Amino acid sequence: MKRGNFALGTLGLVVAFILVLVAGAEAQPIKIGVNSAWDYPGGQGLKRGAEMAIRDLNAAGGLLGRKVEGVFYDNKVDPGEAKNATERLLYRDKVDVICGYWRSDLAIVCQPLVMEAKKILLIGGASTPVVTYDRIKQDYKTYKYTFTTTSNTHYLYVSQEQGIILGLKLGLRKIALLIEKAAWCDPKYDYLSKKYADKIVYSTRFSPTATDFSVEFAQAKAAGADIIEFTTTGRGGTPSVKQWYDMKIPVAYVGYNVDAQDPKFWEITEGKCEGVVTAKIGGVMGLPITKKSIPYYNEYKKVYGEYPIAYTNGVAYDIVMAWAHGVKLAGTVETEAVVRAMERKDFNYEGVCGVIEYFDEVHNPVGGGWGKGESWGWVSFQWQKGKQEVHWPGAFRTKDMIIPEWVKKLKGK
Repeated sequence: MKRGNFALGTLGLVVAFILVLVAGAEAQPIKIGVNSAWDYPGGQGLKRGAEMAIRDLNAAGGLLGRKVEGVFYDNKVDPGEAKNATERLLYRDKVDVICGYWRSDLAIVCQPLVMEAKKILLIGGASTPVVTYDRIKQDYKTYKYTFTTTSNTHYLYVSQEQGIILGLKLGLRKIALLIEKAAWCDPKYDYLSKKYADKIVYSTRFSPTATDFSVEFAQAKAAGADIIEFTTTGRGGTPSVKQWYDMKIPVAYVGYNVDAQDPKFWEITEGKCEGVVTAKIGGVMGLPITKKSIPYYNEYKKVYGEYPIAYTNGVAYDIVMAWAHGVKLAGTVETEAVVRAMERKDFNYEGVCGVIEYFDEVHNPVGGGWGKGESWGWVSFQWQKGKQEVHWPGAFRTKDMIIPEWVKKLKGK
């Protein structure tokens, strides 16, 4: 072979080798890291929502022609474990994006790690304003990689406060606040304490792992409360309802209880949840919030053999799909390009729970299912005779809120 032909042949082999390497790199799966807690309804919901999104993306041919792969870690609601899992996802598994942190306290400690790595963080449920208003708004350059799909706590008041508002209309006057010690609850506790200062007769905060509320209920009763605003995303949801009923505490049980979002909660509590008021995102209750809501609700049942328990599955599904929409607009998974795509004025993704837009200053979709300034796709409902009866917003109302008959009898009404 002549020298020139040999050189050309060698060059051709090198080019071919490089093309093979490039093609191989492009064929690598796109990795989504999922950091949650499997043994809590909220954490399980986040995991399943991300799984559903990954499943649907791959069923549609993947993303940018590449398979989407999930890398899952159970953080057990422990801040140290959540941080360790975050670092493993970033530096060992080398994921392209992270979805997780259903609890606000975990989001607060892990968000800086993801921002330092300049990766996109998809928050799947945490509603503390710290990660958005206190960080993105104050230091956009550092925290611009964070995106959420559920309203901050101060917008959730609209749905979670309905039990108090309607209870007052029904003639109840004295309020007890029993609210979990969690970052997302802090602004809610402050807000309710100030707004209803003249009506609050008892208030306390409790651990997310607490399961015995007999002392708190007894003290609320002794103080003359006739409404208990009980807020928990932790272990206390089911035990608190059973204790309220078994102790025959003559108060209306309202507020926010993630366990009570479960469609099987009536069976779980043996009907003791009659009258319990809580809130949930309508898109995971089988309500037609968007054209995708009911199909998702039914498909979830086919996949997992039960209907969605916590709001977080719809939230996680939507945040992953919204990010995928941004990737398609950008034509790449490169972080800066995807951020720019998701911030575009024409970025408009209709999810299961509402419409998502990110051109505001904190990457937090306010409105979505309802009007701007209201809770994003949330509804308030009450357990009545085995059913979740919606009383707010009016467009989805099925029944008005009631005071349980046994409570009325104990109060002599």
